[in-house]
Parts: sequence; structure tokens; C-alpha cells
Amino acid sequence: MVEAWAHRGASGHAPENTLAAFRRAIDLGADGVELDVQLCGDREMVVIHDETVERTTDGTGWVKDLPFDVIRGFDASAGWEGFAGERVPTLREVFELLAPTRLKINVEIKDSVIPYYGLGEKVSELVDEFGLEQRVTLSSFNHCSLAWLRQNGSMVRTGVLFSDVLFEPWNYAAQIWATALHPDFHYVDYVFNLIDEAHIALLDVNVWTVNEPGDIDRMIGRGVDAIITDFPERVLERR
Repeated sequence: MVEAWAHRGASGHAPENTLAAFRRAIDLGADGVELDVQLCGDREMVVIHDETVERTTDGTGWVKDLPFDVIRGFDASAGWEGFAGERVPTLREVFELLAPTRLKINVEIKDSVIPYYGLGEKVSELVDEFGLEQRVTLSSFNHCSLAWLRQNGSMVRTGVLFSDVLFEPWNYAAQIWATALHPDFHYVDYVFNLIDEAHIALLDVNVWTVNEPGDIDRMIGRGVDAIITDFPERVLERR
């Protein structure tokens, strides 16, 4: 049965990548959540999508340059009514919230724009600390980072993020020991044998970001393993 993973938390209902969004995903009955992690100026792992803070907080600057206590002071409600005072959480705080649940956790390592050296290793170590190896998938557009993790002994599941129309990505994923493909959902419409070939290669196919009912129905019909969506309840009611 296709799973519903809440994109940046239930970001159709609460400010993205905040604890409020992840709590909402739990309340809605999502099967998993997707989130983004970067390193701030003092190398704390913070859960935020953009490389700068302007879009999602009332602060300014690059995440990589700002110490955590400064980022923590920003309001991350992004103009959402009723969410004033939400803060940028640490990855540890998100794990503390989600560890007691059954939800799967897709952590996107955001190192394809800024080379956050050692970020993947730090995330993997925290996964081990919380004992979440069976529930976490680490994904990235930086496939070198995914390969490096496996080469250095990490047993955490990895997902190859991509939006281009790649040739036989199931074979490519095998070369870097990945366990899942994470394509833009439109890719499924271009490569009709994707799902079958991926499953033969023992790869999951988790697509992003699918919000419209017709697109959700089509992805369910194609047999994807998980749908990453801002509105997990739409997947749950339609599957």
C-alpha cells in the first residue's frame, strides 16, 4: 500500500519544517515525514530547506554563516496565522518528537548547493544514537554524499533524489548502493517501466511533491511506494 509522507511536515497545514508541522503530520495519521537538514555557523544540524533564512523566517542571512543561537531567535511562522513564535528546530529535536511514533523519516541532506562537509556523517551518527536505522532514509541531490556514506560503513537507507529524465536510474542507484529512488513525480510519466525495474532491483520509489488529487491517483495507480505531499490526508483518503 502506498504510503503518505508529509513534505517538510504537513506543510499544507502549518509552517514548513517546524515542530508544529511535524505534530500535524502525526495528528493526520501520515505514514512518514520528509524534512531538510543543513549545518549552521557553529555546525548544529538545523531543519530548514533554503540556504538562506529569509523566506521561512523573519531573519536574514545564510544558514551556513549564522550561529544557532541567532537562528533560534528568528520567528519561523512565515506569516502563518496562529503559529507566531515557531522556531527553526534542530534535527535532534525532530528526532525526539518522532522517535516514539511509528512514522518513517526522510531526511534530505541539503549539501548540493553548499558543501557541508561531514553533514551526512553527523546525521547518520544521530540516526544510530536514536536507533532509527530501520525508519530513516537519507536522501540528497548530491549523490556523492550518499555513496560516501555507504563506502564508510553507514547502514542507513539512502534515496537518490533527481528531477532530470535519467536513463535507467535503477542501475545507477545500484552503483552507489542506494535503497530508493526519489524522483520528481513527473518522471514516472516519462519512464513507464520505472516502477517495475526499480522493484526488480529491490529499490523503493518515493515521489515528490504530489498535491493534486488527479496526480495522487495516477501515482497510486502506477504503484509507487510513497508519495511525498504537503497534504498527507489527501493520499490517505484516496489510497
